[in-house]
Amino acid sequence: GEDTMALGLESASGICSARECTNAAIYRIDWRNPAIHHARTKTWLACGEHLSYLENYFKYRSFPFEVSAFVAPAQDPSQDH
Repeated sequence: GEDTMALGLESASGICSARECTNAAIYRIDWRNPAIHHARTKTWLACGEHLSYLENYFKYRSFPFEVSAFVAPAQDPSQDH
């Protein structure tokens, strides 16, 4: 099962990445850890309540990040995968 206690849930969940938060995300934060060679960009999600908390997390660590609006993937019933 998924560990919902972990910070940084997969962005596909559409849920805020803050620990123990279950709010729907309205922002996405694309970030990377420059200390890791060839670090890939990761995406965390944030609700309005936790955006500044997550931003401060990256600012404190001097991680480059970019905030944009999170648009949940459309659930199109006609698309049968």
